[in-house]
Amino acid sequence: MDYPKTIPGVGLVNGGFVDENPLAGTPGSLIPAAWGNSVTQEILNAIKAAGLTPDEARTDQLASAIGALVDFSKLKNTPTTLAGYGITDAVGRLLAVRQFESVGITLYKPHPRAKRIRVRLVGAGGSGGGCEPVPANNHRIGGGGGSGAYAESLYDVTAQMLAGVPVSLGAGGAAVNTTGMTGGGASFGTYMSAAGGAGGQILSFPVTATTVGFVMGGAGGQIVTGGGLANARGSPGEFAMYNFNWGVVSGAGAASPFDGGGTRVGVNGNGISGGRGSGGSGSCSVNASASVVSGAGGHAFCEIWEYE
Repeated sequence: MDYPKTIPGVGLVNGGFVDENPLAGTPGSLIPAAWGNSVTQEILNAIKAAGLTPDEARTDQLASAIGALVDFSKLKNTPTTLAGYGITDAVGRLLAVRQFESVGITLYKPHPRAKRIRVRLVGAGGSGGGCEPVPANNHRIGGGGGSGAYAESLYDVTAQMLAGVPVSLGAGGAAVNTTGMTGGGASFGTYMSAAGGAGGQILSFPVTATTVGFVMGGAGGQIVTGGGLANARGSPGEFAMYNFNWGVVSGAGAASPFDGGGTRVGVNGNGISGGRGSGGSGSCSVNASASVVSGAGGHAFCEIWEYE
């Protein structure tokens, strides 16, 4: 609605109606029937929409109609939580992520509200090949350790699980001055298991102007069971290499899903340890009086995601 601006001679002043002024000799504004009927109908429509019966004697029906059509109590008390709007927490919400990395057996008990868990398990990594003292004019190189096998699965939480599931984690292969050591396995109760990676190999050879040598790293963990989402064998450690013209590097440890593995090192440098199921790097040496040890493998590791 608006004032009847388009009707000729309606007599609006500053856009609104005015009364007749006999003293000044000015006429009052006209109120056309069509406009008066439209205004009245606008008000009646609001009253009827609120379910009220128009009553000529009452002057409060428009206010009552507005109050009925708009719930001011809800506008004044807007909810501040999802529950206030009738929205509840979704099923499947992540409750917590638990990580286990202590060597040995730890009893895992799910969160009391957990309905489902996602378990990620990796066996321990093997250590790289290390170096004993070497005779003069000889060289020794060691390959990198292999990574542990990896398993992953989803489980519905049962009463048996709530009572506790033993998480068994083996140690990574120890740092050595010989052939690398195999890492220990890992298991999540009887549900899932993953073997550890093997240690890196070693090679000794006399150095001449034409010498070229290389030796392989340890194999990745091969046996893995129970993974409903993944049953992945571990990766092998990298080769160690020597060439009289360009030098020598040890083998890097193989990466696991949780760690990149020990990095390569040069001559007479101790190997770098792996972490969380990855392999340790090997070492390489021309030292005739002292050992140059390899990097240790990363311990087995377990990660559990708990969902409501």
